Amino acid sequence: MKATRILVTVSLCLLATAATRTAGVLSAAGSAEGDDAHSPGFRQGHCLVYDEARQQVVLLSGFSPPNEPELDELWNWKGTRWERSPGTGPVARTLSAAVYDARRKRVVLFGGIGCKGEGERRGDTWEWDGTSWTQMADTSVGTRDHHVMAYDAARGKAVMYGGQTSDRSWSKDTWEWDGAKWSKLATPGPDGRVHFSMVYDSKRKRVVLFGGFGEDKRYHNDTWEWDGATWRKASNEGPQPRARHRMAFDSRTGLVILYGGDGMKSEPGMGFRVLDDMWTWDGARWTEINAAGPGKRFMHAMAYDAARGKTILYGGGDGQTTLDDTWEWDGKSWSHVK
Repeated sequence: MKATRILVTVSLCLLATAATRTAGVLSAAGSAEGDDAHSPGFRQGHCLVYDEARQQVVLLSGFSPPNEPELDELWNWKGTRWERSPGTGPVARTLSAAVYDARRKRVVLFGGIGCKGEGERRGDTWEWDGTSWTQMADTSVGTRDHHVMAYDAARGKAVMYGGQTSDRSWSKDTWEWDGAKWSKLATPGPDGRVHFSMVYDSKRKRVVLFGGFGEDKRYHNDTWEWDGATWRKASNEGPQPRARHRMAFDSRTGLVILYGGDGMKSEPGMGFRVLDDMWTWDGARWTEINAAGPGKRFMHAMAYDAARGKTILYGGGDGQTTLDDTWEWDGKSWSHVK
């Protein structure tokens, strides 16, 4: 499968899997920019999901370097401004995973790393119904961070893969959440990895996984698909090997969108470089999209806003600083939303 390139007209190794925490927790009323903030603030390692029932993008979790307090706020985006949702819920965390369960109209959050860093790895499941949080009883998965989840709409299940456990072993198992319990599936899949990305392709009814940093201490650029029963390697070509990239599925065009991440430097020597490229996956091949936009970016978050037909990107880092900006992709160009 060959990767192709098109032009669009436009308006070190693994980082520490748990960064050292040197500051306290922000209160439930605070944010990275203070109590009167009108945006989620500077953050990395957060989640974005699209709430179909309420037609809004939901942002949760993450941390704010350099002293890295985790953030326990929940924010909503409907195209014009960010609004903070009131109430309390899961303890502050980062490197967790979240999806929207369309059948049950719930945001599902699992795992991550809390404010005490490696001493506070999470194995809890929470659900948000648009008004309040509920902690679910099943803890059978155990603690996990650096994992990824995607919601399989055809089967009504949240699918989780990869990450690391509290003993820092590399998870190679696939789990599904049905709204009441977790089920571990006895099927082989991709090798153990962290900082990969995974989305659900509703056109082809497949979960798509790309890249990440592996147990072999290498960046990867393999593409895998999950059909509800088995994992299949779909491609070894396309974007360069990378980690900490993000993906979203554009249901209008039927394409998976990938942006940014980090990979090995092209010049000799150790280290990594932050990437600013964009690609689409159509189920057969990757295509690079040349479009000016957010610039170098890793540890950001992305989600597709189906009501407005736009992919939303928020925050992340560029290798020098942490960002607090909002971008939208309409299928042709990126727009920086002020």
